[in-house]
Amino acid sequence: MSRIFKKLILAAALCISLNISAINDEQNIPQILQLNPEDAYLTRLVAAISERAHYSQLTINNESSIRILNEYIDTLDRNKMYFSQSDIIYFQRYKYQLDDSLRDGELRPIFDIFSTYRLRVQQRLDHSLQVIDSIDGFDSDEEYQFKNTKNKWKYDESAINSEWTKKTTNDLLSLVIAGQELKIAKETLNKRYLRFIKRINEYDEQDVLNIFLNAYMNHLDPHSSYLNPSEAEEYEIQTSLSYQGIGARLQTNDDFIQIVDLIPGGPAFRDGTIKPLDNIIGVYDDETMIDVIGWDVNEVVKLIRGPKGSVITLKILPSDQDGDAIPYEITLTRDEISLEEQAASSFIKTIIDDDQEYQIGVIKIPGFYQDYAARRRGDKDFKSTTSDVEKIVTEFKEIGINGIVIDLRGNSGGLLDEATGLTGLFIDEGPVVQLKDMEDNIEVIDDPIPGTIYDGPISVVIDRFSASASEIFAAAIQDYSRGLVIGQKSFGKGSVQNLYPLDRYSRYKSEKGFGQMTLTIAKYYRVNGSGTQNKGVIPDITLPSFIDETIVGEENKNNTLPWDQIIGLDYSKDPKLEVTKSIITRNHQIREKDDPAIQYMNDEIEYFEKESEIDLITLNYEKRLERRDSKKDEVESRRTRKLLELGYDGDYDFDDFRDETILNQVYSVMLDMIMQKHQSASSSVPNDPIDNS
Repeated sequence: MSRIFKKLILAAALCISLNISAINDEQNIPQILQLNPEDAYLTRLVAAISERAHYSQLTINNESSIRILNEYIDTLDRNKMYFSQSDIIYFQRYKYQLDDSLRDGELRPIFDIFSTYRLRVQQRLDHSLQVIDSIDGFDSDEEYQFKNTKNKWKYDESAINSEWTKKTTNDLLSLVIAGQELKIAKETLNKRYLRFIKRINEYDEQDVLNIFLNAYMNHLDPHSSYLNPSEAEEYEIQTSLSYQGIGARLQTNDDFIQIVDLIPGGPAFRDGTIKPLDNIIGVYDDETMIDVIGWDVNEVVKLIRGPKGSVITLKILPSDQDGDAIPYEITLTRDEISLEEQAASSFIKTIIDDDQEYQIGVIKIPGFYQDYAARRRGDKDFKSTTSDVEKIVTEFKEIGINGIVIDLRGNSGGLLDEATGLTGLFIDEGPVVQLKDMEDNIEVIDDPIPGTIYDGPISVVIDRFSASASEIFAAAIQDYSRGLVIGQKSFGKGSVQNLYPLDRYSRYKSEKGFGQMTLTIAKYYRVNGSGTQNKGVIPDITLPSFIDETIVGEENKNNTLPWDQIIGLDYSKDPKLEVTKSIITRNHQIREKDDPAIQYMNDEIEYFEKESEIDLITLNYEKRLERRDSKKDEVESRRTRKLLELGYDGDYDFDDFRDETILNQVYSVMLDMIMQKHQSASSSVPNDPIDNS
């Protein structure tokens, strides 16, 4: 039987099945997936623990059932490309049943929805496979909406097919634009679509349950999750100090494998080319490039991981470009990601002003870490963020530095103990952070280190990727007026999670295990009573940034916990900095206005913001190629011209220029702080107690 004939039979069968699922009663829906008693128990266990332990204390009832249903549908079809509006209407029969599924372990509705999804995937991609066969060129004047933010469920099958025709054409054209011959591109895309169909068809009850449980957990908040036994094992590997690989945390984003963040000290981090939010679209196996678009993230992780010293080549699609983004290849040597490589580092910046030399110590902290094993052994000199920074500051003081910059850009957090310990190095005494649990109990964590090791000028540099423990430290330094916070608004993660290994809570022993849950159990608050959740830390002095705040940040996630505040604590601000802050800010504003490098950065940011608003792309090869090349030439020539005007070599790396420009602004602010400190050194003003109660 020919392949085409097989396709036609499959398409006809799908149409019959799909009409049954959408129109007839539930008794006629194909029962492909079957209820497993152990899965039913797992569902009840997850529901019971989350209902009891999650911070929000959300009750599983009919109201939450509606939200869970919507989250489950959204998880399966986030871009609204597979289901039709009639499917969504059909699923409403279950809007008051998913709470019962969780409580009773009756998973029929969950399996039914997934069965429909599986059929729709086959139908849509079978259509796409026929589209691939029919394409012999790209001379259409049609446009494709490659950003699906405005998508709605479509009623009409022809409208759905039309959208998939455009998507398929764009996928094929992108491969051709990237350098593949049309014949090879067709083979690549065929394999991609067929692989996705195969993967969906191979999903068993446990796979579907995993999707549903994560949808349920995500309806609570974006940081609560469920990991099945294999995923829990993978999590332990990736969080181990002996983890070997490229040092990147990955997630599925639509059809892409997206880089969430880079592990400090890892090969990808050290190389500096790959950025968070970039997408991995290919992995080389020997000399053969494997297209991984549409793959499961765990499959890609296993493909990338390998022994220390081995080489891996990845194909990366940059995130900071539009639909014409040009993929690039990068070769990395896999390595063991050790604690030493994640440690704080430092250098000294010398500034000459009015023939006077000033030295500013810069400390880069990639994460808040601690060597658990050494601590358990009783090693008094175990490595940690606090101890490493203390050693650096001691060396700085011996040299006679005039101020300290603490760089937390890209620092996604880590251990709470280290955040409070680091704060304790720079404040004399007092509370550092407040924690509030689900029962409104408030725990105040005080400065664990008596006194301060350094009382000179301090600034803390943050960006949109600075989160969690970074925000605790930056907020405390700001609240005490111990230093100035400079940069971009931080991420806004003000919640605390706890790990629940489910086998510990189960009355039954499972041969394969039940996996683990991560649950949000508390929120943390600044000493002034304000939360950082969804709000972040607002810098005293804002600097330009290319990180898009509409994409990165807690408030851009679904189902986030809201911002709120509690009663503030008694603590002492530094009145000297409070007085001089306005002067320093004004000086910065004057400098920034006249700084050509800052103005150029602002112009570039404005350009890319406008480009990011474009959501349509031509499906005409000649026009597409012309636009891509002209845009690339325009950007390169503009950057070369502007860098030459600013006194840089025309080949100077633009990323280095951005970093240098930001740090130069930080150094200028530090110099102002040093000057203001010198001017006020003759007067001694006692700290002013602040009562926020």
